[in-house]
Amino acid sequence: MQSQHRLRDSRDFRRVFRKGKSFASGRLVLYYCDNRVARVRVGFSISRKVGKAVVRNRLKRLLRAIFQRRLDELCDRPVDIVVVCRANAADADFHDLEREVERLLIKAKLLPQQAGDERP
Repeated sequence: MQSQHRLRDSRDFRRVFRKGKSFASGRLVLYYCDNRVARVRVGFSISRKVGKAVVRNRLKRLLRAIFQRRLDELCDRPVDIVVVCRANAADADFHDLEREVERLLIKAKLLPQQAGDERP
């Protein structure tokens, strides 16, 4: 993921946590709020409770790849997104995480709901 689409400053993370909306699933929590940068920026917060550095870095790589695939659909929105991993995210593979991220983005109305998907 390009650096212009990464959320890095701690003050930006704090702003998203304080002013943003959140949606949760079993493994992930997605926070988002509007920004003034006119592009989507994504950050990840993974606690030491999730696992050691190898596990946390693996999760960050997987999540970056997932958002890289969705970047074209999200690019027109000026929004900051923070994804927080829960402890059981360490056991998930790429496809499980991708499904959860997609569900959370649809719940947050950042992605349009798929035509064949009629879940609430």
